[in-house]
Amino acid sequence: FSPDGRLIVSCSEDKTIKIWDTTNKQCVNNFSDFVGFANFVAFNPNGTCIASAGSDHTVKIWDIRVNKLLQHYQVHSGGVNCLSFHPSGNYLITASSDGTLKILDLLEGRLIYTLQGHTGPVFTVSFSKGGELFTSGGADAQVLLWRTNFDELNCKDISKRNLKRLHFDSPPHLLDIYPRTPHPHEGRIETV
Repeated sequence: FSPDGRLIVSCSEDKTIKIWDTTNKQCVNNFSDFVGFANFVAFNPNGTCIASAGSDHTVKIWDIRVNKLLQHYQVHSGGVNCLSFHPSGNYLITASSDGTLKILDLLEGRLIYTLQGHTGPVFTVSFSKGGELFTSGGADAQVLLWRTNFDELNCKDISKRNLKRLHFDSPPHLLDIYPRTPHPHEGRIETV
């Protein structure tokens, strides 16, 4: 859903991304600039752009107001399975079958960090509501909890120093690992 709930974005193995109006239930936009198909799509926090995670190893950012591709990244060596916008809209984190997470600075249009913590493909990633944490989950049956250092300085500190942009001092770091625990019914065969 878009932040205002008016639109839904979907992706499909037919290599299309569609935007649907929830009021009239009609497709209002269609993007199909893909070699592979999109595995995941999401709106940015203000609802003006969408990002797609591609099976063709790409991440694309589209401006839905003018139907234009704004940014195109090929930073992974495997399919991109999931992505999440930081609440500020300035950063995007991606999860890939290559076993890595990548953090993109959308204002500068570049990769700023590659994170490794999983021992196999990474399937999901999500920022917390405030953006100070994010989680990732993968084929290694673990959920990793990470702390960001985004926006560590408050607005007063930034204006006092007359900074143009806030940059990272150190990479995000792993806080905790949550291993998968077996379900109580796992491994039991029941007959009726």
